[in-house]
Amino acid sequence: MPRCPNCNYKLVLLEHRRKYKCAKCGKLFSQKEIDDKEFRELNNKRRAEAKKEARKEYSKQYVRENKDKFKVWAKKYYEKNKEKIKEKQKEYYEKHKEKILEKAKEKWKQQSLREKIKYNSYKREYWASHNQEVLQNKKKNYHKRKAEILVNQRLYWQSNPTLSRIKHLREQQKLLALRTFEFSVDKTLNAQIPKVLPTISLYYLLNKKKVLYKIQSPYFCRLGREVSPFPLCKRALWQTTDSE
Repeated sequence: MPRCPNCNYKLVLLEHRRKYKCAKCGKLFSQKEIDDKEFRELNNKRRAEAKKEARKEYSKQYVRENKDKFKVWAKKYYEKNKEKIKEKQKEYYEKHKEKILEKAKEKWKQQSLREKIKYNSYKREYWASHNQEVLQNKKKNYHKRKAEILVNQRLYWQSNPTLSRIKHLREQQKLLALRTFEFSVDKTLNAQIPKVLPTISLYYLLNKKKVLYKIQSPYFCRLGREVSPFPLCKRALWQTTDSE
């Protein structure tokens, strides 16, 4: 926005008169003079910024071409003005402490993510090329250290009786869930479209055993009512494979 040359207040353009008016002092200024003045000021600012950028680029290029000379000069300058540089660094750190810590955290997160990605890619490549060797080595180590592993497991479950009790109860719940699927009332075939039952409620029960089951729609009579008292499923076929 253009400003008044007398009081530095914002000017308003009067288009029908082609003049600027100051709302504070009430003076009028020609549009051409003020536009020319603003254009010159803006042009001078852009030239100064371009000169600064050119000097920075020239200094970077000079340092790249003359690295040895710049290192020698930097060492001499640091030895002469060692105390002043440390004081300035402390002042800058105290003023911009939060920004410096945020930048350091962001850099650390980026580096950690890159390292994780590289490590995971290396693991996948190694597993794809040495799959059978890794499994054989695991089996050999298990057979060698079988007695130690079993002793450690017993000690762990003895020291944590609540966990052992929870494990026993979950195994019983698994068996009960499998029995309900096996001895369900509705096992007759039906020509309706099959519907899949959600398995979120039984996920914690069937965590160790991989259960692959296909569930069909509940059995309805001709009137549209459910025949079975259990609205679970009509038919379930599963194949259990122990993960251990």
